[in-house]
Amino acid sequence: MTPRLRRRTLLAGAAAAAALGALGGCGRPVDTSAELPAVSGDYTGPPLTLQFWNGLTGGDGPVMRELIAQFSATHPNIGIEMYAIPWSSFYQKFPAAVVSGLAPDLGLMHNFQVATNAARQVVVPLDPLVPALGLRQEDYLPVVWQSGLIDGARWSLPLDMWPDSLFYNRRVLADAGLDPDAPPQTGEEYLAALDRLAANGVQGHWLPAVDPQGVGRGFDSLLWQFGGELYAEDGSAALFAEEAGVQALEWQAGLIAAGYSPSDVSGSDANVAFKNDRNAFLWGGPGALINDLGKVDDLDWDVAPLPQIGVRRAAFSGSHQFVLMRQQEFDPDRVSATATFLRWIMGNSLGWASAGPVPARLPVLEQPAFAQLSAQANVASGVEHIRFYPLVPGIAEVQTTILYPAVGDALLGQLSPRDALARGREQASFLLAENLTKYGRA
Repeated sequence: MTPRLRRRTLLAGAAAAAALGALGGCGRPVDTSAELPAVSGDYTGPPLTLQFWNGLTGGDGPVMRELIAQFSATHPNIGIEMYAIPWSSFYQKFPAAVVSGLAPDLGLMHNFQVATNAARQVVVPLDPLVPALGLRQEDYLPVVWQSGLIDGARWSLPLDMWPDSLFYNRRVLADAGLDPDAPPQTGEEYLAALDRLAANGVQGHWLPAVDPQGVGRGFDSLLWQFGGELYAEDGSAALFAEEAGVQALEWQAGLIAAGYSPSDVSGSDANVAFKNDRNAFLWGGPGALINDLGKVDDLDWDVAPLPQIGVRRAAFSGSHQFVLMRQQEFDPDRVSATATFLRWIMGNSLGWASAGPVPARLPVLEQPAFAQLSAQANVASGVEHIRFYPLVPGIAEVQTTILYPAVGDALLGQLSPRDALARGREQASFLLAENLTKYGRA
């Protein structure tokens, strides 16, 4: 089987970069005339090879390649050529490839990027494929099912969930006289554990203040726990500077003020300290940490859902989601082969769990084999409380360029939590207004 496109497809993205302005509403338009055909999810046509782009450049990449090999072994007429590109490059290159007529067949992206790329029209609604894919709403948590829907149309297929969770060093807890089999579940228990750890000479929760991306999602979780929201549902206003956000950030800053965390560490510092028994708790996503920590010899660790610090349980979660790239013309054979692959991998996503994330389909979580993945099963015990960013185009940019740096400013003591969030809200208002004009509605 000869691949339709090879490395030149990736290189062409650079040449087409100038066209990216069109994707926000100006310049060269995206051709949206071709319609996705309704096809079978059981492809029996001639041999072909699909192009699959994603950002799985870490330990998750080999897991996906192994799943593709398993699929190809039972579907010899469908080849999958996977290109793993660093995420930042992926989000630049694939829209340029669409504009240039060199789009891959399918991709995997973060859920908080789907609305942006739907608004750009570089991915397509999947409704014609729903029957072929065998999608059932009852197989997903409501928040996960809704994460692929924009204005009633389905734009993406959730593969997994990766909620921020509480990773804890069992040996450090035991050395401080704490029960390593009973991690803290409430704010009171958490602070009591930090007090006990401090008495044993351990700063138990290292906050990566100089790495706001690493601590920002903890802020998101806390804001939701204190009853707040990040943004208005339509993306017209930032709400993170209201009282719930201030409480969340004051709680984080209080950990540093009380000496439970050093004042100027990075996420890498916290990770290394945890691995060397100098830190008791890490808040983070299972996709990276489960595999990372599992590779460390003699590290005694486990994971649980985040403790409830505020008035309700909540945890930030992301999700990898499959999308179909817009083509200048859709080949029914290629679309049918794509649907066949997607249906297979959604039904066999237990294998994906070994990469760290929790599969999105609830029936997979009920399989006895999933319970044997103890870390992932522990994370899954809290998924009913996960929260996603709102489905608003451009929202990830607001988070990473405005909100998370504001969180970092407060944790570094440059501004009070209230002032840092107020300034962030003022800055965010301009970008949110710009996004509404640039993207409109998908």
